[in-house]
Amino acid sequence: MKKSMIAFLLIVAMAANSVTVFAQEATEEYVASEDTLGFLTVLQIPEKKDAIELTLQEATQKALSRSTALKTSNMDLNISAEKLEDEENSIAGGHTFEQLLNYIKQNASYTTSKLNQQVTEESVKFSLKQVYIEIINKEREIALTKMSLKTAEKELLIARTKQKLGLISEQELKNQELSYQKTLASVEQEEIAVQNAYRSLAELIGMDIDENYQLTLEPVYEPLELKVTLDTYITSKINTDPNIKQQQINVDTATSEAKFTHASVPESATADQEADNSVAKAELTLSDQKSSLRTKLQNCYDNIIQLETSYQNNLTELETLKQQLAIAEKKYQLQQNTELEVLEAKQNVAAKESEIIGQMYEHMLLLEQFEYSYLL
Repeated sequence: MKKSMIAFLLIVAMAANSVTVFAQEATEEYVASEDTLGFLTVLQIPEKKDAIELTLQEATQKALSRSTALKTSNMDLNISAEKLEDEENSIAGGHTFEQLLNYIKQNASYTTSKLNQQVTEESVKFSLKQVYIEIINKEREIALTKMSLKTAEKELLIARTKQKLGLISEQELKNQELSYQKTLASVEQEEIAVQNAYRSLAELIGMDIDENYQLTLEPVYEPLELKVTLDTYITSKINTDPNIKQQQINVDTATSEAKFTHASVPESATADQEADNSVAKAELTLSDQKSSLRTKLQNCYDNIIQLETSYQNNLTELETLKQQLAIAEKKYQLQQNTELEVLEAKQNVAAKESEIIGQMYEHMLLLEQFEYSYLL
């Protein structure tokens, strides 16, 4: 009887530690400031004609309603909730210690299902956002390449004229023609890449691939400023990460079973050892998961800082390129250089502007992963 009472107290104690449900809390561990696209002067992305505007919010809702993974997760959660209710009813009027242990295990299963459902939902949202931004980036790259194609066309016309005048060789003309063909092929390849990205989006939200869609998402640059030390921030994320919580539940459940085995099962070295091994294995997995997440968060932080440095450097480079463009335009007005040199200077500015916008989108995604560690 004494053993049974010990087992009861131990199991109840473990149950109290295994029912915490993940809830994403608003964090104030870093603050952000906003920048705009005020640097944009040359790069132009033409709006599509007769296009259907598809906002990120609309696409996200479609993806959530269509996701098979989320539907499966919701079904698992509902089944787990029903089983938990059955276990609660079975012990309501009295119970054996084995019934109590079954209840605790089912309670842990329900909590794990709830955590998994929440992670799955957020993962669907993030995956959709990645594809959405990928399309925006690729469509911008097409606009940039088409701009360079105009420059390549003018270079080819000039080369043909020079060749006729005997100013360049036939081989030099062939080289220029090859350069033009490569640029033209790049446009075609980028258009194919965009279509492939739209197919990925169509699979996620169930849209008609033949429809003409306009995606709109303003890039916002929010530099990371931690209010606490990096180690404190990472430790906080590890302690609240839902995947880590799920594994902690596994440890707690294995511990409950081991305590029950030691206190209630007749003397059996094999049973005791198996129970202890289950706890040890769960603890090792938990330790590995924490270590892996710490590394991922550290790498994510490093990527953010490197990207922010590159972003600032690119802004500085952009100003230099704009100055070079202004000089080229002034010289053209004074007939001291050619239109081609002006076009090339504009191309350099547009390319840098496009690169900066791409970095802003990448930075947005990295910040989201750094905030919500389960997206890593």
